[in-house]
Amino acid sequence: MSGAPSLAGVLGLKRDEAVALVGGGGKSAAMFRLAREVAEGGGRAVTTTTTHIFASQIALAPAHLLDAETTRDGLLAALERIRHVLVIGPTNPETRRAAGISRERFRELRGWCPDACLLTEADGSRMLPFKAPAAHEPVIPEETTLALLVVGADVLGRPLDDAHVHRPERASALSGVPMGAPVTPEMVARVLAHPDGGRKGVPGAARVVILINKVETLADRGPARETAALLLREPAIEAVLLTALKQPDPVLEVCAR
Repeated sequence: MSGAPSLAGVLGLKRDEAVALVGGGGKSAAMFRLAREVAEGGGRAVTTTTTHIFASQIALAPAHLLDAETTRDGLLAALERIRHVLVIGPTNPETRRAAGISRERFRELRGWCPDACLLTEADGSRMLPFKAPAAHEPVIPEETTLALLVVGADVLGRPLDDAHVHRPERASALSGVPMGAPVTPEMVARVLAHPDGGRKGVPGAARVVILINKVETLADRGPARETAALLLREPAIEAVLLTALKQPDPVLEVCAR
């Protein structure tokens, strides 16, 4: 058994934390890993989304409840038995995505489970490693205490285009980098640190931590470390973690001031 610290441990995750995850390159992996770590540590976790989640990802939770059928007593009973429950809207068979919940519903879940960790995916990325938000997103609950901004390290060096970046035109506008140019540490840092980019919609009192994921795929961690150093110039960002979220030891390096 690995003696390396858990992701929740490195983040200093509290049992009653409200976590919002945005970006691309590992949001679901981070959310479900944290929920599992909370449950294994004796806590309780509710996972959900305020946008949508792929139906294939529902199986990553030990149990799920449909939002329209979820009651306080039913949710608490499920958490007592299983310790981690996913709450989602109906699944669309054409898009193979499950709908999310509203901010008001999230607030209700918070009231029902004041001592549980609530985790929500607050935007979509079309399964791409990097993104910039559209006008209507992210949908971050006001109760959020920790915002995790996720980017896949495998986007570094790739072209700024639709094949590698979700809404590349927005990323171009925020960073000043032309479409088609290689994605650099400077560009990623500018977009993630920008108040209309990665930090868009994050409540002022929430901690902000960046996860640069899939670092294990890099032959050289230099560009990921450079990205982290640039991000830490923004005072609102507490720390940057270099991660391998699907590996047994998820946190490879912690970058902080």
